[in-house]
Amino acid sequence: MDQYHPIVRILLEDFEITKESIRPLHEQLIANREDTNGLKEMLIKHNVTSEVIFQKALAKYFELEYQDSFDEFKALKEFTELIPIRYAKKYNFFPIEKGEHILKVSITNPQFSQPLDDLARHFKCHIETIVTHKQAVIDLINRAYDQSSSSTKEAVEQLDSDEVYENILAVEEPEDLLDATDEEPIKRLVNSLLWQAAKDLASDIHLDPTTGDTIVRYRIDGVLQQVTIFPKQVHVSVVNRIKVMSRLDIAQKSIPQDGRSMVLIAGKKIDIRISTAPTIQGEKIVMRLLYQDEKLMKLNQLGLAKYISKPYIRMVNSSGGIILVTGPTGSGKTTTLYASLAEIDHEARNVITIEDPVEYKLSGYSQIEVKPKLGLSFANALRSVLRQDPDVIMVGEMRDTETAQIAIQSALTGHLVFSTVHTNSAPATIIRLIDMGIEPFLVSSTIIGVLSQRLVRRICIDCKEKYNPHPEQLRELGIKEKSFHKINKNFFRGKGCKTCRNTGYRGRLGIHELLEMTDSVKNVILENSDVDAIKKQGLKEKMVTLRRDGVNKILHGLTTAEEILSITSEE
Repeated sequence: MDQYHPIVRILLEDFEITKESIRPLHEQLIANREDTNGLKEMLIKHNVTSEVIFQKALAKYFELEYQDSFDEFKALKEFTELIPIRYAKKYNFFPIEKGEHILKVSITNPQFSQPLDDLARHFKCHIETIVTHKQAVIDLINRAYDQSSSSTKEAVEQLDSDEVYENILAVEEPEDLLDATDEEPIKRLVNSLLWQAAKDLASDIHLDPTTGDTIVRYRIDGVLQQVTIFPKQVHVSVVNRIKVMSRLDIAQKSIPQDGRSMVLIAGKKIDIRISTAPTIQGEKIVMRLLYQDEKLMKLNQLGLAKYISKPYIRMVNSSGGIILVTGPTGSGKTTTLYASLAEIDHEARNVITIEDPVEYKLSGYSQIEVKPKLGLSFANALRSVLRQDPDVIMVGEMRDTETAQIAIQSALTGHLVFSTVHTNSAPATIIRLIDMGIEPFLVSSTIIGVLSQRLVRRICIDCKEKYNPHPEQLRELGIKEKSFHKINKNFFRGKGCKTCRNTGYRGRLGIHELLEMTDSVKNVILENSDVDAIKKQGLKEKMVTLRRDGVNKILHGLTTAEEILSITSEE
């Protein structure tokens, strides 16, 4: 262990990190023996530890105090006036308390001496460093610079029930919500909802009008969670504010509308897709949040098991054919497609995408957004793209027979085509194409493989605990009780803590099912266009189903049995 950074020894001795978990990382540990940031990123990436645990070990190494949160501290005005927000977030630090001769400062890496030296010089006092994790500092900074400083509840309380809303009709350029100085309560309320959603990494915001109130819910890790309620009389003003932001018609309340807006929150660009729908209680609003500044994931970050990733990467590097990614809405299909494209050398190959809408802007790729109202459908766009000398084409979705037929023809002429289909399993996708009118021999000769996937919630690493599963639960998962005891594995779940909002889960990961188009599978398709027959042949060739991949994730302590049972069907 002497060749590793001393923090590794602390993690092993004091934080129950096992030698088995770090053994495969020997070379990387040596490479990061002098770099605590690199060491942290590497250990977290390989699920050896969490950021919170690493930061606790870091604090112990430097013999400093560690603190999880700073909710009780109120930032002084002299701190925010002195320290630019970008500077604070660059070094992940912020002062929390000023005494006569001591200034307490929260920071993620005490090795960053520059901001600490700057503070010591300015305040002419001793700096007392408190180590914390990144999210705690970010929360502290965001609270400090949130100039509206009013919670959603406070913003609602300041609203007059008879308020007219002429003042909210101006369309502004996107600005950082932390820099907003709007005094209108409606603006502050909407900004507060967006800021809190971004802080919680929500994917959607739902505003549901009821008889007496409007319920606000965030979709976090794929699950809707109620966050607040505001009076019904405020609803119209909030809806109008959101419509103005997205350039929708505020006078039109009886038909659905779709729009978009861009906001900045703490320097982070967020593309918002707004959908309105008239209900008997008023207009329902759903806002989808797309975080533009997030780095796109690569295939090795999707959680693909080796028995999935190895053949799938081989497919991605094919010169021609069709690769389909399937699953319900919100199952991460687009993320997988983008990650697949990232494996392709876009400098040597012409890559064109056709999407509805374009969710992430990629450098080096030609991206086309379909506009059905203008006659630019998937089929029409795909037809025109074929005249652009493409090597690789990504079609957002095969919605109709025409699009599927053109994609088939594209594959037959030597193009590599990626697309998605809404089906429940990989074998069912083949039947779906045949039902769309595609001849079985065309399906078998052009499809390279079908990847079916779902997203399940990941166990919160900060409150993770072992437990013995009930025999009935094992039977539901298809695990023999005797076999389970032989392999000496454990089941895990989250107790619930502040980090995971007492859900026991934090983040999501994919479970997958890959059907390779082998000669024997092709023969089954040609002889018998039946889902069960295709599945049976796939299993003979070691196809791992969604349920079985999910079970592997359970045994590796990544998710719970309840998650897998709720999202996969009986085999």
